[in-house]
Amino acid sequence: MAPARPRGGSVIPLRVALTVAFVACWDAWRLLLVRIDDPTTALLLVPGVALIGWRLIAAEGAVRALPVAAGLVAYAIFCITGPALLQIGVASGVVVCLAIARLNVPKLPLAGLAALLLPILPTLDFLLAYPLRRLSAIITVALLRMNGIPVSLDGIALEWRGQQLLFDGPCSGVRMLWASLVLASLIAIARQMGALGYTRTLTLAVGVAVFGNALRAASLFYVENGFVTGFGGPVAHEAVGLLAFAMIAAAMLVTTRKAMA
Repeated sequence: MAPARPRGGSVIPLRVALTVAFVACWDAWRLLLVRIDDPTTALLLVPGVALIGWRLIAAEGAVRALPVAAGLVAYAIFCITGPALLQIGVASGVVVCLAIARLNVPKLPLAGLAALLLPILPTLDFLLAYPLRRLSAIITVALLRMNGIPVSLDGIALEWRGQQLLFDGPCSGVRMLWASLVLASLIAIARQMGALGYTRTLTLAVGVAVFGNALRAASLFYVENGFVTGFGGPVAHEAVGLLAFAMIAAAMLVTTRKAMA
């Protein structure tokens, strides 16, 4: 049986629309590759785009021509007057809309994942670095005091025995937040979540990032101050960070599984 054709206005074959979108927006893809300087983003972006592109190429049917044309016109306008990030966003939006129209995937999580995979980390670093570090430091102090260590808070640093201690890199909290939101979006797509479920998962992801970064800082306090011997240096920082995030991310996976049950 032939796939249903979209109603209202003229239609074009899906594969034609996809080809036109990619060719017309070629400069946006070039800009996207140039602006990606984070290996984690690249590792998530390339397989994600390849998977969506493959499923679109394999899909049958047609899409309405007017929204595709409107998206390409908007892209052309931003090429003349707008910054590179808006060009990339509009071009990606056209492809995501094609995917939403023809693929059986949750609309909101797919749109959220597409937005997260844009090169927005420098902007997030600028806007969120200090608030996240401050919040993580407050939680870190609480965790250490619960263990009987009388540390105090000085801005975004810990103060102990007359010394200021700072374990959180300027961007580590933001990158953990970004990774948590990407993971939440992937979970929502895999589990076919609606808007409410996706919102709950994103909220949980923010908690994962904040508490995970606090757990990392509290763990490094013990490593750097001699409570743990034979384990230190840059390798320790990376290992503790990965372990903290893995533990909290595992808790997030278990929590979302119970919520969906």
